[in-house]
Amino acid sequence: MKVAEDVYQLKIPMRFNPLGYTFSYYLPASGTLIDTGVAGHDSFQALEKQLLESGAKITDVKNIIPTHFHGDHIGLLKQIRVRSESKVIAHTSAIEKQKEEQSLWKDLPRLTVEEIEAMGGGDITQLFSRLEYAGRTPTETIKVDEMVEDGKLLRLDGRSLRIYWTPGHAREHICLYDADHRILFSGDHVLPKITSHIAMHIWDEHDPLNDYLESLKKIRDLPVDIILPGHERIFTNLVERVEQLRSHHKNRCEEVKGAARDSWKTIYQVSSRIHWDSRPWPQMDFWTKRMAATEAYAHLVYLRNKGEISEEKRGKILYYHMV
Repeated sequence: MKVAEDVYQLKIPMRFNPLGYTFSYYLPASGTLIDTGVAGHDSFQALEKQLLESGAKITDVKNIIPTHFHGDHIGLLKQIRVRSESKVIAHTSAIEKQKEEQSLWKDLPRLTVEEIEAMGGGDITQLFSRLEYAGRTPTETIKVDEMVEDGKLLRLDGRSLRIYWTPGHAREHICLYDADHRILFSGDHVLPKITSHIAMHIWDEHDPLNDYLESLKKIRDLPVDIILPGHERIFTNLVERVEQLRSHHKNRCEEVKGAARDSWKTIYQVSSRIHWDSRPWPQMDFWTKRMAATEAYAHLVYLRNKGEISEEKRGKILYYHMV
């Protein structure tokens, strides 16, 4: 579907995901593809079919710009590169992120058990032992041909895109801003309805929620007429949506503080006292609880760093209490 001058939106299906699709965007004049969609035969067929409908072929793709390196945004990258002479353009932090993932993958089952224990979920580590990554293979490193920094103006045929480094949902996340046409390609940084998953693991050393809130400030006041996100639908109300997201995380922080007000709580205990839009905590499966706990942990670390929550480690388990 043509959504703007020289911009086609491609709907790449995702099985077993309630979002249904990842949106990729194709810019014919420069042969540029922003995000690829998830890996899979059906996904590749959908990409190829929609490119043909826009008047292009896989071999016409010259540039691939992932907004970030999550599987639903880079899954088809290898298949495209096999068939085209395309180069990958990404933020410099993507290189460091991939190196870290490569160094972690062998220890990930052990680290996951340690994380569950540290978060206060020791009673379910036995369940995880039946769900471990059997036959897990390391993530294949993606070669980045051109690295870009925050603020760089990327000049393509027929269009210039300003790079905004927006860590939070992913450390390497970027948004792309077309000032001439007042378009923002927002990836997963700003979505029209749902909130991006802001997670933290016990082996991380950064503060992803603080990164995310600061990244929202970067793009809030850009003059835009249309926002092209990675999921859901196209939208226009950037300032309003950014303020909604900021308000959501402010309210979540208040929930977290309230959960830890009366006594020291583990991360799982805090998580069980938070309202989640997906389903109540007791009804969550193992992996959903783990995702929720990593999100709660990101908020706890943010509040700890602001001096509003105290952290204490007792043996292997982390505990939190409102200051």
